[in-house]
Amino acid sequence: MCFDRVTCLRYRARPLAEDRTDHSKQSWENVASVLANTPNDKLAETYEALVNEHLVDEIRQVHERPARVVFARDTRASGPYLVKALKTALNAVQVEHTDYGILTTPQLHYAVRCINTVKTPYAFGVPTEQGYYEKMAKAFKTLMHGRTINGTLTVDCANGVGGPKLKELLKYLPSGKKGGIDIKVVNDDVVKPEALNFDVCCKNAYFPCKTDKV
Repeated sequence: MCFDRVTCLRYRARPLAEDRTDHSKQSWENVASVLANTPNDKLAETYEALVNEHLVDEIRQVHERPARVVFARDTRASGPYLVKALKTALNAVQVEHTDYGILTTPQLHYAVRCINTVKTPYAFGVPTEQGYYEKMAKAFKTLMHGRTINGTLTVDCANGVGGPKLKELLKYLPSGKKGGIDIKVVNDDVVKPEALNFDVCCKNAYFPCKTDKV
């Protein structure tokens, strides 16, 4: 099922999804041990006490930081209208925001990760589309070291945002003759929004209906 969407990610200096704080692993193991050894009838009370002891100050600091949002969209026709509405709302509540234009969801996640870790020992990379391509290409070359691939990989992009982005990524990847891979991109028409997912099987969205081999 497809939905018109704008992918938005709020970021902080310390992302909760991947803890990069100063808390040591051992300190959180102690908290886990306390919870594991608490009787069921005391669990709620113990949990509340631990939250007050360990997290209240950090949560307060998070809430006191200025809100910042980064977002991007895909190639659907509704995208520009959704972005306009989003910007209007963010401006109304005075939220700092960055529009990354047209990106894939993984590219936006990469940008957020880079922003979250800038000026830290865990800096992930440059928060730009080019930075994404360079990092992915470096990882690919490391993976392919000493290996060869015969033949061409055909990728059906279903006329979605992945088509032009994959083509751009290919500029950073070595060809099959140079120890990389040859990739043929098909169905990469993003000029006509109505072409999105056209002639794609409902049962298996990875393969076009008339393709007998990939």
